[in-house]
Amino acid sequence: MPLLITAIAVGGTGIGLQAKAQHEAGKAAQAQSKSEAAWQQYNAEIADREAVEAQNVAAHEERATRKAGAREAARKRVVFGQAGVSGVSRELLEEEQFTELELDALTIRRGGTVGAKSLQASAQLSRSKARGSLLRGKAARRAGTRGAIAGAVGGTGSLALQAKAAGA
Repeated sequence: MPLLITAIAVGGTGIGLQAKAQHEAGKAAQAQSKSEAAWQQYNAEIADREAVEAQNVAAHEERATRKAGAREAARKRVVFGQAGVSGVSRELLEEEQFTELELDALTIRRGGTVGAKSLQASAQLSRSKARGSLLRGKAARRAGTRGAIAGAVGGTGSLALQAKAAGA
């Protein structure tokens, strides 16, 4: 009889330890997922800031290009005046210069917009990964808890059957 009691106690301890291990594994998986989600959220915030910075840099470069173009146009007006270029020829040259300047400025703006959109898409992807990681963590925790309960119930049933068979 003392051997039976010892066996039941050892079996019960084993069942408890196994249930605890499964539960802790679920908690650890959830903690890992939370850490991954925090990292992805951080990446998203960095990408958002970089997108704003890309747009700001492009806007600054666009303004600088327009300003430099205006200075160049003023310089050329003086040169044209000194060279005696006037009328339609002068207007065509100035119009061509203005068109080139405008295309350069718009190209800079577009580059900033495209770069910002790419960074914003990267931020959105990181946020999606963060949400997915949190969901996986919750699922792992539930699975660990349910596995612990199932193991405990199953082990307890086995112990009860062994005890009954030994006592019979």
